Amino acid sequence: MDIEKFMPRNWMGLIGLIVAFAFLGAAVTYAVVEPGDRPPAETSADVGFLRDMSAHHEQALALATSELQNGAAPEAQLFAREILQQQSWELGAMHRQLQLWGRQRDGSTDEAMAWMDMPTPVEAMPGMASEAELAALRQADGADADALFIALMQDHHRGGVAMATAAADRVSDPWVKALAERMARNQVLEIREMDSARRRAELTDEPAGYEPGPFPAQMGDMEGMEHGGSG
Repeated sequence: MDIEKFMPRNWMGLIGLIVAFAFLGAAVTYAVVEPGDRPPAETSADVGFLRDMSAHHEQALALATSELQNGAAPEAQLFAREILQQQSWELGAMHRQLQLWGRQRDGSTDEAMAWMDMPTPVEAMPGMASEAELAALRQADGADADALFIALMQDHHRGGVAMATAAADRVSDPWVKALAERMARNQVLEIREMDSARRRAELTDEPAGYEPGPFPAQMGDMEGMEHGGSG
């Protein structure tokens, strides 16, 4: 798990919790490779999705950890804890599946989304917070941190939904397809729930440090998931 690249050293006290959930996900992964089965190819959508979504999840864990350290609103803190639990579990499960296939966690290049015919640097995947946004979240506190966390996490989920939806249409492995469908479904719900929580906590939807960026047109219809809207 390579989340240190997103996190300052004073966050590392929470890594034990993250690793514990990741280990649990790896331990209970139910996909298997039967003797004689040929695992998906190195360049397949199955392998590409698991690798890319792993990197995506790693940043989500960093965002959630920062919120738990710096935020204050119970509504935002609850989402941070849920993200740490769920996405750590999923991260462990994805790593375990790659191991079962004999695939490395990281590919041979720093390029992501080639399996979607949209090659891009890993850090430029849809929904990924920029270095400036990560720095702003680390420096924010109280309501400022809560508002920025929710804004960044909603965009992060929008990118995750788009990638998971694309994967569900492209992968061949039943376990990966089910995982992608579940991720897309759950993250759409969480985007809407976070927007409701933001309003209840009376947090701004345009926090300092937030850089709303357009999603690529190829990502499809994002209606119902606009930042600050009904989604």
